[in-house]
Amino acid sequence: MTNKIEEMTFEQAFAALNETLEKLEAGDLPLAEAMSAYEYGMALAKHCGVQLDTAGLKIKKLNPSGELEDM
Repeated sequence: MTNKIEEMTFEQAFAALNETLEKLEAGDLPLAEAMSAYEYGMALAKHCGVQLDTAGLKIKKLNPSGELEDM
């Protein structure tokens, strides 16, 4: 699996986000590692959000009045 978030598929990023969350929830990381994991998790969450937004736009179409509607 790639380490570059922007190259990850949604599924890869979501799996990495879940792994990161489990590590944070365990509560046994030193503070510096926890902060790093938190920042990584936030970047993964943002990446997943962008991919979901992009997918959502692909399943919409313009209606005759120029507004987006679900297909």
